[in-house]
Amino acid sequence: MTANITIHKLSLYNFKCYIEGTFEFNERIVCLLGENGSGKTNLLDAIHYLCFSKSYFNSIDFQNITFGEDQTSISGVFSRGEYPEEIICAIRKNQRKIVKRNHKEYDRLADHIGLLPLVMITPYDSELILDGSEVRRKFLDATISQSSSRYLHQLVAYNHALQQRNNLLKQFSGKSSDITEFIEPWDMQLAQLGNHIFEERKRFFATFLPLFEEIYTAISGKKELPGISYDSDLEIDNMEHLLLKNRDRDRMLERTTAGIHRDELVFTLDGQPLKKFASQGQQKSFLIALKLAQCQFLRDIKHFSPILLLDDLFDKVDESRVTNLLHWIGNHHQGQVFITDTDLHRIPVLLNSLGLSGESWKIERNLAATRINEFVTE
Repeated sequence: MTANITIHKLSLYNFKCYIEGTFEFNERIVCLLGENGSGKTNLLDAIHYLCFSKSYFNSIDFQNITFGEDQTSISGVFSRGEYPEEIICAIRKNQRKIVKRNHKEYDRLADHIGLLPLVMITPYDSELILDGSEVRRKFLDATISQSSSRYLHQLVAYNHALQQRNNLLKQFSGKSSDITEFIEPWDMQLAQLGNHIFEERKRFFATFLPLFEEIYTAISGKKELPGISYDSDLEIDNMEHLLLKNRDRDRMLERTTAGIHRDELVFTLDGQPLKKFASQGQQKSFLIALKLAQCQFLRDIKHFSPILLLDDLFDKVDESRVTNLLHWIGNHHQGQVFITDTDLHRIPVLLNSLGLSGESWKIERNLAATRINEFVTE
């Protein structure tokens, strides 16, 4: 049986453009409507902060504080199935960020990841296609980490060992001294952790890929055939042999040149590279399908339907694909959904036509927010 993650109340203090504000949400589908720059996306980011203890857009915490102020706080009242959860995130310049769950502060922020599953879709996600492999690995790792705290801890440990090994390679660069006794302990750690992470990523793709293909087909109307392949150095050799075989080369280049930190996701459409041959609308459909598959995967693993945040839904997507997307959400996603749009009527009318109920908020540049109405189907 699957339960839902729901946010009922959101309170902001000195967060981005919001000096102070409280929002109480009563419906499963919430539309945040208003002009560009009015603060719609900031509300979504505040919800993201509470679920991940960080911004979706800006990793430097103090830069999310209202200009001219020195601290911010975000708080939210959630339900996690039958259980209430109150989360508070407090940030003060030049001090450690504090995140509390039900009034108890976390010792490690990583322990919060996965408690409140959330998936966000924004126009900025185009970097998943257009940027380098690191961005796609982050998507991969973020998805698995929400479902497995063990994976997250292994990943953190791997990255620490990788940094230490790279520091050692730089330290011994250009020297003739033997590096073996210094580098072998880090090689052992990287090999053990890397092999585990690789196997976990393979298991993930065996489950994720069919979900993604099914969702893309539903959104596109069966017009194209999408593909994702997972490429890793470990498909050819195990981590121990890779590190040993490349040690001299690594020493010359002052970095570790093989391992799971170089894994890649290759996106295709009808067998052609997505980045080169797909239209903007096809790329956006691909991204939406990726995120909805992420949502489905987390639901099936965690047995909680994640909160789904859809920012600027009509960006580079025609109405037929948006309609297919909302139809899919109505039939397959039982969790809470937030949707932003610049048009006050477009999304509510479309949802109504699909028999979906919800509530609308008008977000204005003067930092006022007003619940317009609840659109309830007959």
